[in-house]
Amino acid sequence: MKILHIANFGFNKQGAHFYCTDRKISAGLIENGHFVYDFSFRDMARMGTIFKTKKLGACWANKEILKTVQNLEPDLVLIGHSDLMSPEVLKQIKQMYPKTKIAFWYVDPLYHEHKLDFIKAFSPYLDAIFSTTGGEYLAKLKESHLSAAYLPNIGHRNVEILKQFSNTETDKTFIFCGVVYKEPEREKFLMDLAQALQQVKINYQFYGCFEHAGVYGKAYYQVLAESKMGLNYSRRNDVTLYSSDRIVQLTGNGLLTFCPRIPDFEKLYNEQEVVYFDDQVDLARKIQYFDQQPEYAKLIAHAGWQKTRQSFNAKRITQYMLEVTFRQPFSEDYEWSHEVY
Repeated sequence: MKILHIANFGFNKQGAHFYCTDRKISAGLIENGHFVYDFSFRDMARMGTIFKTKKLGACWANKEILKTVQNLEPDLVLIGHSDLMSPEVLKQIKQMYPKTKIAFWYVDPLYHEHKLDFIKAFSPYLDAIFSTTGGEYLAKLKESHLSAAYLPNIGHRNVEILKQFSNTETDKTFIFCGVVYKEPEREKFLMDLAQALQQVKINYQFYGCFEHAGVYGKAYYQVLAESKMGLNYSRRNDVTLYSSDRIVQLTGNGLLTFCPRIPDFEKLYNEQEVVYFDDQVDLARKIQYFDQQPEYAKLIAHAGWQKTRQSFNAKRITQYMLEVTFRQPFSEDYEWSHEVY
Protein backbone atom coordinates (compact mmCIF):
# COMPACT_ATOMS: atom_id res chain seq x y z
CA MET A 1 0.00 0.00 0.00
CA LYS A 2 0.84 3.68 -0.17
CA ILE A 3 0.61 5.18 3.30
CA LEU A 4 0.71 8.85 4.25
CA HIS A 5 1.95 9.11 7.83
CA ILE A 6 1.20 12.49 9.39
CA ALA A 7 2.93 12.90 12.74
CA ASN A 8 5.33 15.15 14.61
CA PHE A 9 8.66 13.77 13.48
CA GLY A 10 10.55 16.61 15.11
CA PHE A 11 13.01 17.67 12.45
CA ASN A 12 13.69 20.72 14.63
CA LYS A 13 15.05 18.39 17.35
CA GLN A 14 18.01 17.40 15.12
CA GLY A 15 17.65 13.71 15.92
CA ALA A 16 17.50 14.09 19.71
CA HIS A 17 14.22 12.12 19.79
CA PHE A 18 15.20 9.43 17.31
CA TYR A 19 13.67 6.71 19.51
CA CYS A 20 10.14 8.16 19.49
CA THR A 21 7.06 6.27 18.34
CA ASP A 22 6.40 8.02 15.03
CA ARG A 23 9.60 6.83 13.36
CA LYS A 24 9.19 3.30 14.68
CA ILE A 25 5.69 3.10 13.20
CA SER A 26 6.97 4.21 9.78
CA ALA A 27 9.81 1.69 10.01
CA GLY A 28 7.43 -1.13 10.92
CA LEU A 29 5.09 -0.32 8.03
CA ILE A 30 8.03 -0.36 5.61
CA GLU A 31 9.20 -3.71 7.02
CA ASN A 32 5.71 -5.02 6.26
CA GLY A 33 6.21 -4.11 2.60
CA HIS A 34 4.44 -0.77 2.31
CA PHE A 35 5.53 2.60 0.95
CA VAL A 36 5.38 5.28 3.64
CA TYR A 37 5.49 9.03 3.04
CA ASP A 38 6.25 10.93 6.26
CA PHE A 39 4.61 14.34 6.75
CA SER A 40 5.92 16.17 9.82
CA PHE A 41 3.00 18.44 10.68
CA ARG A 42 4.60 20.79 13.18
CA ASP A 43 7.68 21.26 11.05
CA MET A 44 5.55 21.99 8.00
CA ALA A 45 3.51 24.47 10.05
CA ARG A 46 6.70 26.31 11.03
CA MET A 47 7.63 26.50 7.38
CA GLY A 48 4.29 28.12 6.58
CA THR A 49 5.03 31.52 8.12
CA ILE A 50 7.99 33.87 8.22
CA PHE A 51 7.63 33.90 12.00
CA LYS A 52 8.41 30.13 12.14
CA THR A 53 5.61 29.49 14.65
CA LYS A 54 3.51 26.37 14.29
CA LYS A 55 0.21 27.98 15.32
CA LEU A 56 0.43 30.69 12.69
CA GLY A 57 1.46 28.18 10.06
CA ALA A 58 -1.11 25.50 10.86
CA CYS A 59 -3.58 26.66 8.21
CA TRP A 60 -0.90 26.43 5.52
CA ALA A 61 0.18 22.97 6.72
CA ASN A 62 -3.40 21.71 6.55
CA LYS A 63 -3.60 22.82 2.91
CA GLU A 64 -0.30 21.07 2.22
CA ILE A 65 -1.79 17.81 3.51
CA LEU A 66 -4.54 18.01 0.90
CA LYS A 67 -1.98 18.65 -1.84
CA THR A 68 0.04 15.66 -0.64
CA VAL A 69 -3.02 13.42 -0.64
CA GLN A 70 -3.88 14.52 -4.19
CA ASN A 71 -0.36 13.67 -5.34
CA LEU A 72 -0.14 10.32 -3.54
CA GLU A 73 -3.75 9.07 -3.41
CA PRO A 74 -2.76 6.89 -0.44
CA ASP A 75 -4.54 3.70 0.59
CA LEU A 76 -4.17 4.78 4.22
CA VAL A 77 -3.73 8.10 5.96
CA LEU A 78 -2.26 7.47 9.41
CA ILE A 79 -2.19 10.36 11.88
CA GLY A 80 -0.20 10.59 15.10
CA HIS A 81 -1.12 13.37 17.55
CA SER A 82 -0.84 16.46 15.24
CA ASP A 83 -2.84 18.66 17.57
CA LEU A 84 -2.98 21.58 15.11
CA MET A 85 -4.41 19.52 12.30
CA SER A 86 -7.97 20.37 11.26
CA PRO A 87 -10.66 17.66 11.20
CA GLU A 88 -12.01 19.44 8.12
CA VAL A 89 -8.98 18.13 6.23
CA LEU A 90 -10.06 14.54 6.94
CA LYS A 91 -13.58 15.35 5.81
CA GLN A 92 -12.24 16.57 2.48
CA ILE A 93 -10.01 13.50 2.09
CA LYS A 94 -12.99 11.22 2.62
CA GLN A 95 -15.00 13.17 0.07
CA MET A 96 -12.23 13.06 -2.54
CA TYR A 97 -11.08 9.49 -1.89
CA PRO A 98 -13.84 7.49 -0.17
CA LYS A 99 -11.84 4.24 -0.43
CA THR A 100 -8.89 5.70 1.51
CA LYS A 101 -8.77 4.51 5.11
CA ILE A 102 -7.91 6.96 7.88
CA ALA A 103 -6.54 5.92 11.29
CA PHE A 104 -5.34 7.88 14.30
CA TRP A 105 -2.78 6.88 16.95
CA TYR A 106 -2.21 8.52 20.31
CA VAL A 107 0.36 7.76 23.00
CA ASP A 108 -0.56 10.28 25.70
CA PRO A 109 -2.91 9.07 28.47
CA LEU A 110 -6.63 9.60 27.85
CA TYR A 111 -7.80 10.31 31.39
CA HIS A 112 -8.09 14.04 30.66
CA GLU A 113 -11.43 14.94 29.08
CA HIS A 114 -9.87 17.52 26.77
CA LYS A 115 -7.71 14.81 25.20
CA LEU A 116 -10.72 12.60 24.61
CA ASP A 117 -12.55 15.57 23.10
CA PHE A 118 -9.57 16.32 20.85
CA ILE A 119 -9.63 12.81 19.38
CA LYS A 120 -13.43 12.71 19.14
CA ALA A 121 -13.32 15.78 16.89
CA PHE A 122 -11.59 13.59 14.28
CA SER A 123 -13.66 10.45 14.85
CA PRO A 124 -16.44 11.07 12.25
CA TYR A 125 -13.81 10.60 9.53
CA LEU A 126 -11.77 7.78 11.07
CA ASP A 127 -11.81 4.04 10.49
CA ALA A 128 -9.72 3.25 13.58
CA ILE A 129 -8.28 4.90 16.68
CA PHE A 130 -5.27 3.46 18.52
CA SER A 131 -4.27 4.49 22.02
CA THR A 132 -1.74 3.36 24.62
CA THR A 133 -4.58 3.76 27.15
CA GLY A 134 -6.88 0.78 27.57
CA GLY A 135 -10.01 -0.02 29.52
CA GLU A 136 -12.86 2.40 30.17
CA TYR A 137 -11.13 5.42 28.63
CA LEU A 138 -10.45 3.60 25.39
CA ALA A 139 -14.00 2.27 25.25
CA LYS A 140 -15.30 5.87 25.25
CA LEU A 141 -13.83 6.31 21.77
CA LYS A 142 -15.74 3.41 20.21
CA GLU A 143 -18.33 4.32 17.58
CA SER A 144 -20.30 2.20 15.16
CA HIS A 145 -18.23 3.17 12.12
CA LEU A 146 -14.77 2.81 13.69
CA SER A 147 -12.68 0.55 15.90
CA ALA A 148 -11.02 1.78 19.08
CA ALA A 149 -8.00 -0.39 19.82
CA TYR A 150 -5.21 -0.58 22.36
CA LEU A 151 -1.72 0.24 21.09
CA PRO A 152 1.27 -1.18 23.00
CA ASN A 153 4.39 0.93 23.18
CA ILE A 154 6.63 0.03 20.26
CA GLY A 155 10.22 -1.14 20.24
CA HIS A 156 12.62 -1.61 17.35
CA ARG A 157 15.72 -3.76 17.20
CA ASN A 158 17.71 -1.02 15.43
CA VAL A 159 16.73 1.61 17.99
CA GLU A 160 16.84 -0.35 21.26
CA ILE A 161 20.26 -1.82 20.49
CA LEU A 162 21.79 -2.34 23.95
CA LYS A 163 22.04 -5.62 25.88
CA GLN A 164 22.57 -4.34 29.39
CA PHE A 165 21.79 -7.71 30.96
CA SER A 166 25.20 -8.89 29.74
CA ASN A 167 27.10 -5.67 30.48
CA THR A 168 29.40 -6.15 33.48
CA GLU A 169 30.98 -2.68 33.31
CA THR A 170 28.09 -0.45 34.39
CA ASP A 171 28.78 2.32 36.89
CA LYS A 172 25.17 3.09 37.85
CA THR A 173 23.01 0.60 39.66
CA PHE A 174 19.65 2.30 39.19
CA ILE A 175 18.30 5.22 37.11
CA PHE A 176 15.11 7.14 36.43
CA CYS A 177 14.81 9.37 33.36
CA GLY A 178 11.73 11.54 33.06
CA VAL A 179 10.77 15.18 33.35
CA VAL A 180 8.87 15.93 36.56
CA TYR A 181 6.99 19.21 36.18
CA LYS A 182 4.06 20.26 38.39
CA GLU A 183 3.50 16.64 39.41
CA PRO A 184 3.55 16.65 43.21
CA GLU A 185 2.58 12.99 43.55
CA ARG A 186 5.35 11.70 41.28
CA GLU A 187 7.82 14.15 42.78
CA LYS A 188 7.05 12.92 46.31
CA PHE A 189 7.38 9.31 45.15
CA LEU A 190 10.84 9.96 43.74
CA MET A 191 11.98 11.98 46.78
CA ASP A 192 10.89 9.19 49.12
CA LEU A 193 12.58 6.64 46.88
CA ALA A 194 15.83 8.63 46.86
CA GLN A 195 15.87 8.66 50.65
CA ALA A 196 15.22 4.93 50.80
CA LEU A 197 18.00 4.20 48.29
CA GLN A 198 20.44 6.32 50.25
CA GLN A 199 19.66 4.29 53.36
CA VAL A 200 20.46 1.01 51.62
CA LYS A 201 23.49 2.55 49.86
CA ILE A 202 22.37 2.02 46.26
CA ASN A 203 24.21 3.95 43.55
CA TYR A 204 21.37 5.76 41.76
CA GLN A 205 20.80 8.77 39.51
CA PHE A 206 17.66 10.63 38.46
CA TYR A 207 17.54 12.71 35.26
CA GLY A 208 15.03 15.43 34.42
CA CYS A 209 14.10 16.21 38.02
CA PHE A 210 15.52 17.66 41.24
CA GLU A 211 17.71 20.14 39.36
CA HIS A 212 19.26 17.39 37.25
CA ALA A 213 18.95 18.02 33.52
CA GLY A 214 17.10 15.61 31.30
CA VAL A 215 19.05 13.54 28.78
CA TYR A 216 18.11 12.98 25.15
CA GLY A 217 19.47 11.39 22.01
CA LYS A 218 22.97 9.99 22.26
CA ALA A 219 23.34 11.30 25.84
CA TYR A 220 20.27 9.31 26.91
CA TYR A 221 21.66 6.14 25.39
CA GLN A 222 24.98 6.76 27.08
CA VAL A 223 23.17 6.83 30.44
CA LEU A 224 21.35 3.60 29.56
CA ALA A 225 24.67 2.01 28.54
CA GLU A 226 26.10 2.82 31.98
CA SER A 227 23.19 1.41 34.00
CA LYS A 228 21.99 -1.96 35.25
CA MET A 229 18.44 -1.15 36.38
CA GLY A 230 15.79 1.43 35.51
CA LEU A 231 12.41 2.66 36.69
CA ASN A 232 9.30 2.78 34.52
CA TYR A 233 7.04 5.25 36.34
CA SER A 234 4.49 7.38 34.47
CA ARG A 235 2.47 10.41 35.54
CA ARG A 236 -0.43 8.07 36.30
CA ASN A 237 0.03 4.38 37.05
CA ASP A 238 -3.57 3.41 37.77
CA VAL A 239 -4.92 3.53 34.20
CA THR A 240 -5.54 0.21 32.45
CA LEU A 241 -2.52 -0.84 30.38
CA TYR A 242 -1.12 2.70 30.19
CA SER A 243 2.60 3.33 30.37
CA SER A 244 4.89 5.83 28.72
CA ASP A 245 7.26 4.49 26.08
CA ARG A 246 9.92 4.35 28.78
CA ILE A 247 8.88 0.72 29.26
CA VAL A 248 10.28 -0.35 25.87
CA GLN A 249 13.30 1.96 26.11
CA LEU A 250 14.34 0.21 29.33
CA THR A 251 13.37 -3.40 28.63
CA GLY A 252 14.35 -3.14 24.96
CA ASN A 253 17.86 -2.09 25.96
CA GLY A 254 18.19 -4.93 28.45
CA LEU A 255 17.99 -3.05 31.76
CA LEU A 256 16.29 -4.77 34.66
CA THR A 257 13.06 -2.77 34.69
CA PHE A 258 10.97 -1.95 37.76
CA CYS A 259 7.31 -1.14 37.20
CA PRO A 260 4.32 -0.27 39.41
CA ARG A 261 1.32 -2.58 39.28
CA ILE A 262 -0.49 -0.94 36.37
CA PRO A 263 -3.94 -2.53 35.87
CA ASP A 264 -3.74 -5.48 33.44
CA PHE A 265 -0.10 -4.75 32.60
CA GLU A 266 0.92 -8.29 33.49
CA LYS A 267 -0.85 -9.37 30.30
CA LEU A 268 2.00 -7.60 28.48
CA TYR A 269 4.96 -8.26 30.81
CA ASN A 270 4.77 -10.96 33.45
CA GLU A 271 6.63 -11.14 36.76
CA GLN A 272 9.50 -13.02 35.15
CA GLU A 273 10.08 -10.18 32.64
CA VAL A 274 9.86 -7.04 34.77
CA VAL A 275 9.91 -6.48 38.54
CA TYR A 276 6.62 -5.16 39.92
CA PHE A 277 6.50 -3.17 43.15
CA ASP A 278 3.82 -1.81 45.48
CA ASP A 279 5.33 1.40 46.88
CA GLN A 280 8.61 3.24 47.47
CA VAL A 281 9.71 1.00 50.33
CA ASP A 282 8.95 -2.16 48.39
CA LEU A 283 10.79 -0.79 45.38
CA ALA A 284 13.90 0.15 47.36
CA ARG A 285 13.94 -3.28 48.98
CA LYS A 286 13.69 -5.04 45.62
CA ILE A 287 16.41 -2.89 44.06
CA GLN A 288 18.70 -3.82 46.92
CA TYR A 289 17.77 -7.50 46.57
CA PHE A 290 18.47 -7.68 42.84
CA ASP A 291 21.69 -5.70 43.25
CA GLN A 292 22.82 -8.54 45.51
CA GLN A 293 21.49 -11.25 43.15
CA PRO A 294 23.09 -10.34 39.79
CA GLU A 295 22.38 -13.68 38.10
CA TYR A 296 18.67 -13.51 38.95
CA ALA A 297 18.58 -9.88 37.84
CA LYS A 298 20.21 -10.84 34.54
CA LEU A 299 17.65 -13.59 33.99
CA ILE A 300 14.67 -11.24 34.36
CA ALA A 301 16.30 -8.43 32.37
CA HIS A 302 17.03 -10.82 29.51
CA ALA A 303 13.45 -12.13 29.54
CA GLY A 304 12.09 -8.56 29.42
CA TRP A 305 14.43 -7.76 26.53
CA GLN A 306 13.20 -10.82 24.65
CA LYS A 307 9.54 -9.95 25.28
CA THR A 308 9.98 -6.44 23.87
CA ARG A 309 11.83 -7.77 20.84
CA GLN A 310 9.34 -10.54 20.12
CA SER A 311 5.98 -9.09 21.11
CA PHE A 312 6.30 -5.32 20.83
CA ASN A 313 8.45 -4.87 17.75
CA ALA A 314 7.38 -2.32 15.15
CA LYS A 315 6.71 -4.83 12.40
CA ARG A 316 4.32 -6.90 14.51
CA ILE A 317 2.43 -3.97 15.98
CA THR A 318 1.98 -2.12 12.69
CA GLN A 319 0.67 -5.33 11.13
CA TYR A 320 -1.89 -5.43 13.95
CA MET A 321 -2.77 -1.77 13.29
CA LEU A 322 -3.42 -2.50 9.63
CA GLU A 323 -5.54 -5.56 10.44
CA VAL A 324 -7.72 -3.49 12.78
CA THR A 325 -8.01 -0.56 10.37
CA PHE A 326 -8.94 -2.72 7.37
CA ARG A 327 -11.07 -5.06 9.52
CA GLN A 328 -9.08 -8.12 8.60
CA PRO A 329 -8.88 -11.28 10.72
CA PHE A 330 -5.95 -11.22 13.11
CA SER A 331 -2.95 -13.04 11.67
CA GLU A 332 -1.85 -14.12 15.14
CA ASP A 333 -2.92 -14.02 18.78
CA TYR A 334 -2.02 -10.58 20.07
CA GLU A 335 -1.73 -10.45 23.84
CA TRP A 336 -3.82 -7.26 23.97
CA SER A 337 -6.49 -8.19 21.38
CA HIS A 338 -9.18 -8.17 24.08
CA GLU A 339 -8.75 -4.38 24.07
CA VAL A 340 -10.34 -3.79 20.66
CA TYR A 341 -13.76 -2.20 20.80
